[in-house]
Amino acid sequence: MRTLCKYAISIAKKLGADYSDIRITDDRSQRIVLVDRSPKEIRDENVYGFGVRILKDGAWGFASSNRITKKEIEKIVKNAYKIAKASSLLSRENGIRLAPEPVHKDKFTTPVKIDPFSIGIDEKIGMLLKINETMLNVKSIIKVYSYLIANQREQTFASQEGSFIKTKITTVNSDYTAVALKGNDSQMRSFQSYPKNAGWEHILSLKMVENAERVAEEAVEKLSASYPKEGKKDLVLNPCHLSLTIHESVGHPTELDRVMGYETNFAGRSFATPEKLGNFRYGSKLVNFIADNTLPGGLATTGYDDEGVKCQKWNVIKNGILVDYSSTREVAPLIGERRSRGSGRADAYYSFPINRIPNLYLAPGKKDVSPDELISRVKEGIYIEGLGSFSIDQRRLNFQFGGDLFYEIKNGKKGKMLRDVIYHSITPDFWGSLDGLSGKKYWEPRGIFNCGKGEPQQIAQMTNGAPYALFRKVNVKRGKK
Repeated sequence: MRTLCKYAISIAKKLGADYSDIRITDDRSQRIVLVDRSPKEIRDENVYGFGVRILKDGAWGFASSNRITKKEIEKIVKNAYKIAKASSLLSRENGIRLAPEPVHKDKFTTPVKIDPFSIGIDEKIGMLLKINETMLNVKSIIKVYSYLIANQREQTFASQEGSFIKTKITTVNSDYTAVALKGNDSQMRSFQSYPKNAGWEHILSLKMVENAERVAEEAVEKLSASYPKEGKKDLVLNPCHLSLTIHESVGHPTELDRVMGYETNFAGRSFATPEKLGNFRYGSKLVNFIADNTLPGGLATTGYDDEGVKCQKWNVIKNGILVDYSSTREVAPLIGERRSRGSGRADAYYSFPINRIPNLYLAPGKKDVSPDELISRVKEGIYIEGLGSFSIDQRRLNFQFGGDLFYEIKNGKKGKMLRDVIYHSITPDFWGSLDGLSGKKYWEPRGIFNCGKGEPQQIAQMTNGAPYALFRKVNVKRGKK
């Protein structure tokens, strides 16, 4: 790999590249899906190839191939160079300039106790089948789904600046859903996935089989649950639910490429514009969002990003004030930043690295407050857990979120189950209503496994951790009439 990388860089230099890098990746993915008692998908594949970036006269050129030979490398480097030269004819002003990054010669590997690929297909199917059988044995359950995913990427990165980095990243995820039916009404309840950069030991720790009956029974209970009373309600939200709210209302708005208009055509811009840095109140003083791509087990913990920038930890929102963004080497200089935050990631060898959300989490409260203590502070409200539907506008301001399970809170106690709850708010108003956080003991590193972004679309993963949190007077609606 080192020889091939040096060869690619040497050709780029001879052609006159201002900057060049190469990524050689071997992505292995395994996916197993069961519906009821039948396997519907069993996939185990490797995607292997390399991609070359060249910067010339302020413009990028990129090309890739799945044939890794010296002859093919020479061809792809020349193609990337031609594209960069052609693109430079249309580059704006002085074109692209990269934030500097120290030279790195390093290795990084996800800590793994049990290699998920060492576990046989039969054992994995057996686990999912046992889950499905357990749920189907619960009265009124008419359909069940379960899946298991294991990914492993081995990557070699080299740059014209002299960096040479090898990484091996392992990720596992699993989930299941029960569908209950009564008359013409159906309700679903999911285990709620907990993806993590780890080995099979993480799947074992989730006790998925042991929770299958509970999940199915909760799906049935949702059929007879009451609709919420609409109006302003206090909300207590659990970490799994908050992971998506954080992702959409904080993670995406603070991607610097989106802020600068790179996503306008596809997925909109952001209200969190650069003049707001250091002075805009994003939320209450309890709101502290930390980006940490060194977080153990974090889905974006990769040692280095796909531009060779070392993973970092930094504040995005501090005591409620917007203080920073996620960024790449290309966009960081646009606001005068001297270094990228290491957020340039690509989903495959044939994809160009783009600005992605880091491991971004809401810091827990300083006191050892339990979820029950937060609930005790609510006279009339709703407790929400799990992921549901969501919608957010093109500037990441107006939004609505659902969930997977809901309970009424009355006079400080969790009461009867509710159904089809949706809450509406505006991002700064919502985070401004944060009035309580559980302690570190109840903080969970939940996350998003399939974040889509870019044209052509790329899929990425990141951890969006959170404690339990109390929000005051949020507008609640019914999802069904």
